Amino acid sequence: MSRKITTSDISLALGLSRNTVSKALNGHPSITVETRKRVVDHAIAMGYKKVKLSVGGGTAAAESAGKARSIAYITKSQINHGTGFWLNVLSGVEQMISHSGYEMKLSFIKNEDIEALELPALLASDIAGFIVAGSFDKPYTEKLMALPHPKAFINIHPDTRLSDLRADVVFMENEDSIYQITRHLMNLGHTEIGFIGEIHSCRSFMERWFGFQRAHFDGNLPIQPSFCITVPNAESYQNYEGIARSMKDLPKLPTAFVCANDKIALHVIKYLKEIGKAVPRDIAVTGFDQISEAEFLGFTLTTVALDEYQLGQRATEQLLTRMSKPDRAFETVRLATKVVLGESSSSR
Repeated sequence: MSRKITTSDISLALGLSRNTVSKALNGHPSITVETRKRVVDHAIAMGYKKVKLSVGGGTAAAESAGKARSIAYITKSQINHGTGFWLNVLSGVEQMISHSGYEMKLSFIKNEDIEALELPALLASDIAGFIVAGSFDKPYTEKLMALPHPKAFINIHPDTRLSDLRADVVFMENEDSIYQITRHLMNLGHTEIGFIGEIHSCRSFMERWFGFQRAHFDGNLPIQPSFCITVPNAESYQNYEGIARSMKDLPKLPTAFVCANDKIALHVIKYLKEIGKAVPRDIAVTGFDQISEAEFLGFTLTTVALDEYQLGQRATEQLLTRMSKPDRAFETVRLATKVVLGESSSSR
């Protein structure tokens, strides 16, 4: 059972005295409308149960928020939340929402709804805010962004300009991790390195591509496009058959592949094994995400470790803060990651 929120918790969170918080919550005339609204909004976001909503002018938003005790979690229907990365993200979101006294409502968006720009009915209901997990295409992202609700995104479409955000966005660090991995491969003597990932699908993959490019620039090594698979074809990256077809079309295999995530890396390793190539003896392969499925390779995978649970928690924290401080500047947050060097990229 979660601990009850007190006026002391609210005063600590806002940097106000308990006396000021108490007066604001009780509608005392000595408290300004701005301070009163700030305290009431934050109290509601924290799950304080004794808010008096009839506190005078400027409280319509607080009254509305007081009635809306649900937070929506919006994601694509094809994202697998049953295992791995997204299950851990969802668990982090659910824990934070429950701890804050809200109810979480899920909405899985189908491809046909995205193409038709049809928003889920849930977003027309009485919700306090919503979290978007995963990257949608730019038109659908803009439609979500235009909604008046407080909102937070976990990842976003790469064509969305961060300078024009009307929401908070949370990522794991991407660019520098792939930069380190690519320079590691170069230091091992690799001069023919390919990149595999649909860089136009989400900003995280695009930033990983930026890290790959920067490593080549700093290493004075030209990128060879014939070794890279980055075309915007989602089907090619979702299953083994798609990856295998794309790799068969390469005119020549490089000596190393930097993959945008571990799932792609596992498909690449499987294909290489089927054509008689050994990892890392013949070709080095790296990933990103440190998913549990890589534990069954028989060797360790060079990858990037991150905490998906904290990713979900932080996105929810951003949303709760946005609900209590709607006028605060929007933020782009990147959580730290760690490069884990494994046997899949060991010395040739």
